[in-house]
Amino acid sequence: MDGFAMEVLRRLPLAQSVLSIFAYVLSEPFLDAIFAEHRKRCYEGVLTFSMLVYLVRDALLIHEGRGLPSFQRAAQSGELPVLIGSVYPKLARTEVGVSKALLRESSMKMIGLFDHPDSPLPKSLQGFEVIAFDGHSLKEVRRQLKALRPLRGKLLGGKLLVAQHVRTEIALAMDACEDSDRNDAPLVPDVVKQVRGMFPQWSKLWMGDRQFCDLNLFGLLTQNNEHFLIRMNRTLGFTPDPGRPAQNGVDANGRSYVQEWGWVGGVKDKRRRYVRKITLFRPQEKDDVILLTDLLDETLYPAADLLATYLLRWGIEQMFQKVSEVFSLRQLIGCTPKANIFQGAFCFVIYNAIQVVRGYVAQAGNVATDEVSTAKLFDDVQEELIAQSKLGSPETVVEAMQEVKTQPQMKRLLKDLLADQWQDRWKKTPCNPRKTRGRTERVKCGRSSVFKVLQEHRAKRSARPSGRRQRR
Repeated sequence: MDGFAMEVLRRLPLAQSVLSIFAYVLSEPFLDAIFAEHRKRCYEGVLTFSMLVYLVRDALLIHEGRGLPSFQRAAQSGELPVLIGSVYPKLARTEVGVSKALLRESSMKMIGLFDHPDSPLPKSLQGFEVIAFDGHSLKEVRRQLKALRPLRGKLLGGKLLVAQHVRTEIALAMDACEDSDRNDAPLVPDVVKQVRGMFPQWSKLWMGDRQFCDLNLFGLLTQNNEHFLIRMNRTLGFTPDPGRPAQNGVDANGRSYVQEWGWVGGVKDKRRRYVRKITLFRPQEKDDVILLTDLLDETLYPAADLLATYLLRWGIEQMFQKVSEVFSLRQLIGCTPKANIFQGAFCFVIYNAIQVVRGYVAQAGNVATDEVSTAKLFDDVQEELIAQSKLGSPETVVEAMQEVKTQPQMKRLLKDLLADQWQDRWKKTPCNPRKTRGRTERVKCGRSSVFKVLQEHRAKRSARPSGRRQRR
């Protein structure tokens, strides 16, 4: 191995960690097997699927989501065996099944690399693996296709439904539809099937928002002795159990709640189910939080713990925001729904890799994982990856990874690389309470000079009485 390239890699531990994770998880035989199993009518020519994955990886990690610089750089170095314009059709025809398998199979490898013990779950629910799921529409589609050029307005590139492991915040699996207007609920069964096949040994608690409050899904989520915690919508009726009185209480934040037992669904409906209903009153908000669950024992599973657990569902919303803003999902490379879905899946793969690194640097800094900012950490990771791409060589990491073949060896490598890499600037910025804004005022003629506005503001302040007592 070239000594200079090895020295560059040694001085960039964050870049080496991320590239090592990708070399371990997304090896060429692994990607070839995924494509061969799920390709359908797609085929490989000179441009292989593994090469396409590496091109998209460099575009997202180094070039801020822009595909053309990544393809041009590969062509200049002789690594791209086809014309640059041939990459886009290859990306546009990538099957949705390949994208789903890429996230599913890679997350199974990455979740084994997590080595941080802190768990956000309450003590009564530590025996469960809580799985949150939610949908996300792909936006900011490029209008490069002939049929899209004359159109105005927003265009959506597809619909994703993703399952997140709440304990580690990793994206486990997804289902996707090319039609972004499709409802999220029909995509749930496939995601549930994937997660069950990945981790059959887990005792699962499924958690979702009110759009998933459906009797058919309740039956699906309670198979194999699993449970659900779903927010209730207003369309589903609830009949209280007259033999079991309601109970009142107060959650950890001092807000009052009431829990009831009863049935959801009509009397003649075969899907009718006995559930526990928890209503958290929020007088200062526009509506209350109403949860339904099949965990009926209030002693084993207190209502306050279930409310605190449902609050963790906000983590999947934050995950979508990070994937869109931090990992360049707003900068879509392709123009077809299949290309957008593939990029969405790969953005979640990158997100999972950064979550692994985030856990190790949190251990090195002796802080909780939640205190580490994903965006701030990724900024430093991206800087080191750019430096490695300029000064190093692509073969350096592959050669350095020759001795790392098992999961324990990979975990040991990450610990050694990140043992003394903690930086205080990676801590999240404390949230300030939201200040109420005053009444807005439109400026004259629709625009104004900042200098004039500040001059008028100073004149108004000087004209006000100071309110201070004059010294005698």
